[in-house]
Amino acid sequence: MSDNPDSTPEPLPATTPLILGVGLGLPYGLVIGGFMLFEHVDGAVFGFPPAVAWLFACMVLVPGCMAVAWWLGRVRAT
Repeated sequence: MSDNPDSTPEPLPATTPLILGVGLGLPYGLVIGGFMLFEHVDGAVFGFPPAVAWLFACMVLVPGCMAVAWWLGRVRAT
């Protein structure tokens, strides 16, 4: 016999592959892949080398990915 009454839904797993991919894989790929891509590019973006400018951009992109992963988890829980 179950501890939960029949009217309560079964608990959902905390993460899914989509949430892990958006929350961990995408930020990792953005930082490492972008840095490797822009490492040998000449020029300047607002006076910074492109690799450094990309790392600054990742300071906004990574929290954005985390927010999307959090939102996906909240939407799935409801």
